[in-house]
Order: sequence, then structure tokens, then C-alpha cells
Amino acid sequence: MKYIRKSICIIAILSLVFMFSFGNVNAGTIYESKTKEIVTSGVTLETITRFTDDGWQKINVLRVDLDNPNVKVDTLINSESVKNLTNVKNLAQSAGAVAAINAGFFNWLKGESGKGYPDGPVMQSGEFLSVDSEYNRYNDSMATFAIDNENNVYYEFWKTDINIHAPDGSSARVFQYNKPSSFQYTDITIWSRAWDKYSLGVSEQYPDLVEVVVDNGTVVEIRQSLPAVEIPQNGYVIIARGANAQYLLDHFKEGDPVEISFSTVLDWENIEMAVTGSAILVKDGQIPEKFSYEITGVHPRTAAGTSKSGKDLILVTVDGRQAASKGMSQRELANLMLSLGAYNAINLDGGGSTTMVSRPFATNDLKVVNTPSDGGLRSISTAIGVFSVAPASSLAGMVIETQPNIFVNTTSQISVKGYDTNFNPVSVDQTAVKWSVSGIKGSFVGNVFRPESPGVGTITATVNGVKASTTIRALEAPNKLILSDKKLNLVKGNSHSFTVKGVDNNGYTSYITPADLKWTVSGDIVSLEKNKVTAVKSGTGYVEVALGDARAYCAISVASESLHTVENFEAQNGSFMTVPADLPGSYEISSEEKKSGQYSGKLSYDFSHLQGTRAAYLVFSNGGIDLGGNTTEITMWVNNPQENPNWLRAEVVDASGQKHLVDFTRDMSWTGWKRVFASLRDIKSPSKLTKVYVVQVNPVPSSGSIYIDEISLNKATFPEINQNTIPKDVVLSDKDNREAVLNENSIKLSVFRKSNPENMLQKLLNTRFYNKVTADNHMKNIQDISDIKANSHQDIGNNRLILLNTTEKSIRASSAGQWQWFLDKLNSHTGDNIFIFMKNSPDTFSDPLEAKLLKDILVEHKEKTGKNIWVFYNESYETCYSDNGIKYFGTAGLNIGGLTPDNAQNVKYIEITVNGKEVSYQYKSPVK
Repeated sequence: MKYIRKSICIIAILSLVFMFSFGNVNAGTIYESKTKEIVTSGVTLETITRFTDDGWQKINVLRVDLDNPNVKVDTLINSESVKNLTNVKNLAQSAGAVAAINAGFFNWLKGESGKGYPDGPVMQSGEFLSVDSEYNRYNDSMATFAIDNENNVYYEFWKTDINIHAPDGSSARVFQYNKPSSFQYTDITIWSRAWDKYSLGVSEQYPDLVEVVVDNGTVVEIRQSLPAVEIPQNGYVIIARGANAQYLLDHFKEGDPVEISFSTVLDWENIEMAVTGSAILVKDGQIPEKFSYEITGVHPRTAAGTSKSGKDLILVTVDGRQAASKGMSQRELANLMLSLGAYNAINLDGGGSTTMVSRPFATNDLKVVNTPSDGGLRSISTAIGVFSVAPASSLAGMVIETQPNIFVNTTSQISVKGYDTNFNPVSVDQTAVKWSVSGIKGSFVGNVFRPESPGVGTITATVNGVKASTTIRALEAPNKLILSDKKLNLVKGNSHSFTVKGVDNNGYTSYITPADLKWTVSGDIVSLEKNKVTAVKSGTGYVEVALGDARAYCAISVASESLHTVENFEAQNGSFMTVPADLPGSYEISSEEKKSGQYSGKLSYDFSHLQGTRAAYLVFSNGGIDLGGNTTEITMWVNNPQENPNWLRAEVVDASGQKHLVDFTRDMSWTGWKRVFASLRDIKSPSKLTKVYVVQVNPVPSSGSIYIDEISLNKATFPEINQNTIPKDVVLSDKDNREAVLNENSIKLSVFRKSNPENMLQKLLNTRFYNKVTADNHMKNIQDISDIKANSHQDIGNNRLILLNTTEKSIRASSAGQWQWFLDKLNSHTGDNIFIFMKNSPDTFSDPLEAKLLKDILVEHKEKTGKNIWVFYNESYETCYSDNGIKYFGTAGLNIGGLTPDNAQNVKYIEITVNGKEVSYQYKSPVK
């Protein structure tokens, strides 16, 4: 007897062109997530991710309690020289900061790579490091952020007077302190050891230079038109030309005392740190109608602000110029600072300079927490560093590190990180940890955990009475294994290690410890040690990995190698260059020594006179020697007339244009001819050998020549893999794909992609589908999803059906306000099951971040409510997979390729049976 009284036929929904919109929904934030992490006592890191009608925003916020005695804030700048530009992470690491953001603007020094100088006043630990008297002289344009010795914060337009005072009571204005001259040094400039080790010195450009050397406040030398001199550690050099140089000569002599005075809008002697930005974004809780300095456009941004009390410091970065975060205008940044609680705030250097680093909780390792727009860390001049000055204390808490998911009867290494009462890291003896588990069965061997029953459990660690807990999910045996590689090319002698991820019936995943898996290899082309294979013999085969009944395979081809000579040095084939430029040396074709033929290449070098890294290059003609395909090694004969401390290297460019440096040897302690080798096995698609060079990295003078002959390439030929000999992965059946037990309350949903039938066969199959569903279910009522009106959904019993417009491969871009509508319909449903229908798979969305957001929201909703959530979309073939508990169906229906009467049985529809909270499905054919 059939009990089906409720039957719904859902057809054609996956091919509709959606035309509806969701009017009257205000533009704004669609979704926002926030995370908060303790950095140290008095310092937290917040990460805010916003998805708005205009795109994405990624915001990072460091909050610093200036009333906390264990926290210190100071300027970060290169400790060797203020003109050495350094990235924020390196500045923070070298200073021991727990967090930092980039700070002031800077100027590049012409002709000096990687050199620059900070804009405006800079103070560190109560000392002026760089300042000039012209800054803001004629207007209030660029503001300075400063903190005094009582942790009061100031936002002021500094105007600074700098003077030197002679013993006769006279004084002169200093224009720059630790900055280059703006007036060809006809003004007065002072450089301390913080600027450079050496003074400017006479040159063709400045032939009349006068330099007064001061040590410990006393003139020790007055130099006229002399070369650069070392600046005293506790002193400085006063530099001038013209009338100002004459002042120095007239008013100072050796042995005289010298005094420098600084005067600013603040009592600088009470200031601990200062960096200079641009506009004040917020002043006394208000955003100015007009900024003092406007940086137009939407960019990455950096800002600093304080609360109304002045004791909560708010350091902010906003990523920009990327899909993950579009950036902000300056006024948007001001509004952001206001919303974050800033009563006063200043704009700092942004764009590619925007960087924030922070120490993850209970660690000493600094991480870059934002995504710089340049793709890497830009070297900058100054940063704001946050320090913990708390004394070390005993263990106060721990954090457990483990995988969130573990398959039953497999093992996982677990460990703890400790922290003290000030949330600073404390080392923990891992052997002293006592482990326990509740909620599920499991056992421990040392710090290795093995769950013995599925479910959600709690692992607890205890050390000397201090406890920490974390939640884990123990998964049933995997339905599928995923090897890190499906095809592998190896050269004899090379090794490769696999990782394996398992996927359970609900789409939850976990990496599996190699020792818990069964590994086998076919044939004798590789040896196997756990998850590591080593190529031993040319040929083809495969590796099999198994856990329970699930299996996965990787096809392997082991190459044979052959040597091909590509350059014999019988004709001029390159040119000579050095680093630094203008070092002595040469390159030529020479008959003095040869391995074969009449000539070899002679590369001469002279590293006698300079410190630091030095190199002499043979630069090959025509862009380099073509390496062709499958080159694994470069080898050449080298005649070394004398032992030396140099290295021998090469530059290789890959197919994408990226340069790689490879070593032939770092030990040139031989004489005569020797064959040397450079491996290219770690370089993907090596294309050109562009340079061979001798490099000296140690401060050891050396000079001489080497002779190079017979450059050859080892090329690998990989046997073709016959895919018919490689077994297919064994994936266990989906437990939800089954014949359901029906009762009088069962509901059936039949999902069929019909499109618009264009020929008789399609029309016939479409009719048969209707007839079959009607006959099978004794259907009394057919409800077509295409009848659902725009801006609506349909509730059937305990189930909600939601249509999403994804015609633009996006929820946001396909219809204004649709995201907000969707979240409302998702969250307002009180039943057990949600079925979502859309034209395009989330995996095809034009914005991968939006696709990830959709998937994450669905997982979050399922975890929170326990509802079943199934998603349906168009596909060119029938697919079904689970991902973290969410079911995804791609359906082709009538749109399978090459539909003919002979393959009409391949047309499928999905029949879903709902029995309360239990949902199952089957694929059925309208033909059978």
C-alpha cells in the first residue's frame, strides 16, 4: 500500500531566467564576521571581514590599553641607519615588538637602492632621530602622532626649530637633522650615527664642503674639502657650504662645546615617540569638513586613533586594491575610525606600505595579518611598535593544538602551547601533559590521540593543575581518500612524500596519519617507506593507499636520463658584468686551458678591495642558453687554477620569467679540471640558463680566473602512462542515496532540469517525467517551482524551498538586495529542511570569496540549527557531493550532451523523500 499523500514535482527551476529584484532594501553591509585574539596583556587583535553591496572589506584592528603598565608603544626604525628602508615584520622582529603597523610617509633617496628617509619629525625612546625645520612651516598640512612619557597621545601639526649654539653666544638655524639637504648643502645639515657611519665628504658636486665633527658635545675636527669621515658613535657632523660654512669656520674651533636645541609645538623633552602622517581624520569626535591633506581615491589604508579617554590606542589597517578588499577613501577611513571608537585619529602611510604584524596567541612568532597590495612586504621607513614589558611568570593557561576532525580508529598528534598571567608564551614540557577525553570513546599514547567512537568530544589537557580543553569531531570511516598527487613524474634517485585526506559521508574532512593507512606499490620502479616513494628504475606503475574499503591511486612514471652538450665555448658567447658595478674582471674565449676543442670560457674576477657580497658574471648572449623541456640538471667542466673561498652559481629563468639561483658548488677548494653539477629538479619548467658566476660572500679578498667548458644538460624522458592500467579510486556509496521507507506523512520532491524542450525526443522525455511522477506517487497535486513568484519562497510542510538568482554567477550582482533577503529566509525558517535552487554552482561564481561565504554561511547555519540543507544547480552531468554537512547536486536532466533515443536512459531526475528530519534521494530515469 502506498501512503504518499503529499507530492511535489519541482521542474525546470534550474534553467529559468530570473527577472525579480528585491526593491526597497538599503545598500550596506550584507555580512560581517569578527574575530578577536589576545596578543598580550593589554593588547588585542580584531579582524573584521565585511561583505557589502559594493564588495569586500578586510579590516584589522590592534587595540592597546595605554593604562596597562605592561605595555609600551614606541617608534620602529632601522637600528643601523634611519635611511635603510626595512619591512614592518623585520623592524618588529629585530626590536622584539609583539605587534606593529607601518607609520609615516617616506622619500626615496636618489641613486641609492633601498634607501630613503622619513617624512616629518621622528622620535624614538625620547630621542629625535629625524626632523627638519621647514616641515609645516607655512601651513598645517601633515600631522604628527606622538605619545609622551605619561602615555598621553597628541595629534599636532609640528613646526620645529633646530639651532646650533656656539661658545660665543651666536646661533644658526639648522635646516635638517638626519635628512638630506634641500638646498645642495648651502644650508646647515646635521647627521648623527643614526643616519650613516660616514659623513657626506667632498665631491665634484660639493667641492667646498665644510664638516664640523662633534663627539660628546665637543668639536674634535673641522674639515674643509676633505673626504668622508666616520661619524662618532656619541656625536654628529655639522655639514654646510657657502655662507653657512663660513659661519661654522668663524664661530667654532677644535675643543669648543656645541649645543643643539630643538623647539616644537609640544615640550619634546617629555615625548617618548613620534611619527608623522598626514591629515587628522577625527578631531574631538568630529570628522573635519575638509582634510588638511587629501589622498584621493580608494586605496589600502593605515590609521591610528585613540578613544575619548585617550587611553585606548586603536591601530588600523584596511586592505585594498584586491578582490578580497577594495580599500577605502580617506573619508570612509575617518568614518571607520569613528565607528571603532576613535575620538581622535590620524591618517598614516597607505597603499602598498599598509602592513600589520602581530604575534599569534601564546607564540613568539610574528605573522603578517593583513594582505599587502604589492603581493609582498614593502620596505618602509617607520612603524609603530607595541611591546610587552611584563616580567615573566609561571604557567597560567594553555591552548591545545590538534586537527578539528579525526577519523575513528586513526591517530592524531596533539600538543599544547602555554601562556602566563600576562598572556605571554611559556614553554610546556609536552611529556608532562595528562590527557583525557569526554563525549566520545578514545585513548592516548603519549600525545597521540585515537578516537574509538564517532561524535563530538572534548579533549582536556592538564599540567600541574592548569587545564585546557578543545572540541573535536570524531568521524566515521571515510567514504573517499584524496591523495595529494594523482600523477607523479620522478627521476631516478628522487623521492616524494604523499599526504592523504579523507572525506566522510557528510563531507567532513581530515588529514590521515600515514602510519594509519595501508600503502602498496605496483612493480619495482619505486621503493616505499610509509608515505615516501623513491624512484629506483625507469618505467611506470602506481601507488595505492587504503583505509577500510576506500582506496586512492597515484600513477607514477620514472624517467630515464640522458646527457646533451649545449655549449662548447668555441666562439664568443657572452659578456661580462659585476655586482657591485665596476669591479675589475673580464670574460673572454681563451685557448689557455680547454677540456675539449680549441677553447674554453675564461671568467676573471678581482674581489680584493671591497667588503660585502661581490660577484663576477658570464652573461650568455641572446637571452641565455635554451634548456628545452624536462631538464633536471646542468653540468659543466671547470678548471680552477687555485683554491679560493668563492662559490660558483648560475641564474636560471623558468617559463614564467621568474629567476632562480642554483649552486654548482660552495667549495672551490680544488685545482685543475672538475665536473660540477647544479640541480634544477625543484624548478618548475626551467627555460633559460642566463648567467654563470663566481660569488664571494665572505670578507676574504680573492682574485683570479676560472675556465669553463662543455656545458651539458641532463634531460629526463618519462615513459607514457597507460591510464587503463591504473585502477580507479574506490569511493564508498552515499548513505543518503537509498530507497526510502514511506509513510503517510512522507513528502517527495522530484527535481528535473528540463530547460525548454526543443525537439520531439526532449518533449517526449519531459512528458514521460510528468506521467511517471504522477503515476508513481498517485499524485493529487503537482506544484511547479516555476510558479513561485519573484521575491518569494515556498514552504511545504516542514520544508522551505528558496530560489536564488545567480544569472550573473553571483548572488550580489544578480539582484540588488538579494543577499539580505536570502539571509532572512534562511534564518526565519523553523522547519527541519531547506532546499536551495540556483542556476549556477557556487564553484562557478565570478567571486570565489562570495562562493566561500555562501558555503560558510550554510555550514554555520547547519551547525547552529541542525537543519538539513541541500543545494541544487545546473550542470552538464549529474553530480552529488557533501561539503561539511551540506549536500550539493548538479543536475543535467535533458541537457546531457548528444541526447539520442539510444542514450535517453541516461537522462535522470532526482527523487527526494522527506520523512520529517530524515531526507534521502535516488536518481531515476523518466524512460524506465
